[in-house]
Amino acid sequence: MFKTLQQLMLGSLHRQLIVGMTLTVTLMMGLFVWNIIHHAQTVKIEQYKVQAVALADSLSTSSAIWVASRDFSGLQDIVDGVSRYPDLKHAIVLDPRGQVMAHTEKDKVGLYITELPKENEHQTVHLTTNIIDVTKAIILADRKIGWVRIGLDRKPFVDQIAKIKTNGFYYALITILLGTLITTLASHYLTRRLFTIQKVANKVQAGANHLRVNMQGTDEAALLARQFDRMLDSLTQREMQLASFYSLDLVGLAITSPERGWISVNNCLCNMLEYSEQELQKMTWAELTHPDDLETDIQQFNNIFSNKVEGYSLEKRFISKTGKVITTMLVVRCVRKIDGSVDYVMAMVADISQQKADAIKIEQLAFYDPLTQLPNRRLLSDRLKQALTFSARRHLYGAVLFLDLDDFKTLNDTQGHDIGDILLKEVAKRLTACVRDTDTVSRFGGDEFVILLEGLNCNRMTAEEETKVVAGKILDKINEPYKMANYTHVGTISIGATLFFGHELTIEELLKQADIAMYETKNDGRNALCFFEPQMQTTINHRVELERDLIYALEHRQFQLYYQIQMDSSNKPSGTEALIRWIHPKQGLISPFHFISIAEDSGIIVEIGIWVLETACAQLKAWQSNADTAGLSIAINVSAKQFHQINFVDTIKNAIDIYDINSSLLKIELTESLLLINIEEIIAKMNDLAAIGIQFSLDDFGTGYSSLQYLKRLPLYQLKIDQSFVRDLGINISDEIIVTTIISMAHSLGLNVIAEGVETEEQQRFLLSQGCKNFQGYFFGKPIPINEFEKLLSESKPK
Repeated sequence: MFKTLQQLMLGSLHRQLIVGMTLTVTLMMGLFVWNIIHHAQTVKIEQYKVQAVALADSLSTSSAIWVASRDFSGLQDIVDGVSRYPDLKHAIVLDPRGQVMAHTEKDKVGLYITELPKENEHQTVHLTTNIIDVTKAIILADRKIGWVRIGLDRKPFVDQIAKIKTNGFYYALITILLGTLITTLASHYLTRRLFTIQKVANKVQAGANHLRVNMQGTDEAALLARQFDRMLDSLTQREMQLASFYSLDLVGLAITSPERGWISVNNCLCNMLEYSEQELQKMTWAELTHPDDLETDIQQFNNIFSNKVEGYSLEKRFISKTGKVITTMLVVRCVRKIDGSVDYVMAMVADISQQKADAIKIEQLAFYDPLTQLPNRRLLSDRLKQALTFSARRHLYGAVLFLDLDDFKTLNDTQGHDIGDILLKEVAKRLTACVRDTDTVSRFGGDEFVILLEGLNCNRMTAEEETKVVAGKILDKINEPYKMANYTHVGTISIGATLFFGHELTIEELLKQADIAMYETKNDGRNALCFFEPQMQTTINHRVELERDLIYALEHRQFQLYYQIQMDSSNKPSGTEALIRWIHPKQGLISPFHFISIAEDSGIIVEIGIWVLETACAQLKAWQSNADTAGLSIAINVSAKQFHQINFVDTIKNAIDIYDINSSLLKIELTESLLLINIEEIIAKMNDLAAIGIQFSLDDFGTGYSSLQYLKRLPLYQLKIDQSFVRDLGINISDEIIVTTIISMAHSLGLNVIAEGVETEEQQRFLLSQGCKNFQGYFFGKPIPINEFEKLLSESKPK
């Protein structure tokens, strides 16, 4: 029953209209008939009451004198006359005590009736199922002298009501039938145009994409038809655009089906894999996949068919027809049927072999010194992290040796940089020959080298002796003469050393201790080894004192923002970088180099970062009112610790709202080290802020661990070339290669590029020639306070 009712109610619109209107008419007619019958019944009852009361009044009036005289014979004649009234059941005359003085049934004369109205009542009306009974007082000279009682039969009334009900039922039935007929005709008329649209939709679904409804009129159906036609036109256009994209050969595209196999393959994928479309359609994805990548790909593919995911992306290697290994980025998406099963799968294959090669090249340039091929300080930092972990796990000591060539500057000045470079390469070879394969020799910068010794003895004194042995070899080897072209050089080296055990000290502290020890060696006469001693702790104590002063500085507003101008290719100001300075009451101006790392370690960097943000926003607000400065952007540096704060995004948005600034003029500079952890969280936060116009610049690019995979996903606006690469442009060919590569890669990713540390016109010209159009550095201006900066802006304004 329920299913039948559900089919009726949830069937076609035509059926719903018929059922709905029929139910509505039935309900309305039912209420109407009930109302008519109820009204007629009420009227009839009232009429019968009026007749009974009128008859009682007449009998009471005509019998008053006879009752007073107690003339039973006269009263009976009056009652007999009344008895001829239609539908009369009885007529009775009573004396005040209830004795029957006259009755339509004469044998009841003289009897008593006890059910009389109350003393203060003159008339009562009683309705029963079969009779209407009226009792009325007989009044003579304002005195109650008796009662009359009239009873009328209700059967005629009941018959009339029954007849009214029967007629009402027939009227209602006829009306319902007529309503159903009219509703059927009306619904057919109203829905016939919708059925026309449905027929076209069914034919389009079957493949007749050219069909259109083309319905005329101004009613809702015609409007729906026109919207439907426009939707079909739009879908056709999109299909044409998709087909056009499919044939552009920008990436490899393939569509496959679980039932039908390969549906289509574009030329790009065929060319990439070196197979024809016919050959590919006879193969499986597994046959084309590199064996080492097959398991991961199959697992992801199965997740689609088990309804766990709708698609996936991964880096995957294919093997071409000629055996060439092709590194690709594979993006797979599925389209499901109504029942949830997979209808077809679309795969997009992008060849990223060149990008991978570029990434390897950049990594080589970024983590190894191009002159000596030794690990640079960035790679050394990574090796130190691993060494600290190894030491903690194995409970073995390690050592860091900081080495500096004595009088190297003199050699460069007298013999030239070419000889200096030859010496550095030879020193690198000799240092590498003095240590084990498990140790690390790195070029720290200039004529400075750092050696990391791992896996020394678990006893500190023994580990120190082992370090002395290695240092002795180094001193002996470095002191040997160097033959360079027509020049023989005898050099010395100063070594500072510090031991580490587990994570007792940070990398920075270890390097600082070794550096301090090396300067002790220089002070003691050079060409020797000096270990870090506890009395050298003065530097550490100074650090603690500086941390305490930092908290005080934040509370008492000792920080100040300095602004370094940024120029475009026309040497016009495009913005500025806000750089924090500490105006210490005793030590004067302190560079962030001396306190930022301390602030990060202590956590106060978050509060400092908020102060920088609010100060920069306030300055942007002030500039907005001036046409000359309204378009200038301000770049602020955000530390990793500040960025990873839960409320970081809200903090930025609140500052923008409070100061009511143009968010696109606020640029946030992030360092590559930020990308090492929680990359998904980083991307989500950057997307939130990019959505409101915030621009992101990747600071010191080329000095960290950038992954091309992440760079493509980050909503970056700009890459900032580190000044360490810019400084030797025109001098060091490796730096020129790095800079050129970074600019080229940025342009291929659609990113803006700015170079920092530009100090000469020659550097700017080289950068311009490679496509870099934004600059920052001492060539244009040093970081200066706001009043001096605004003066610089006014001087830079075209006359």
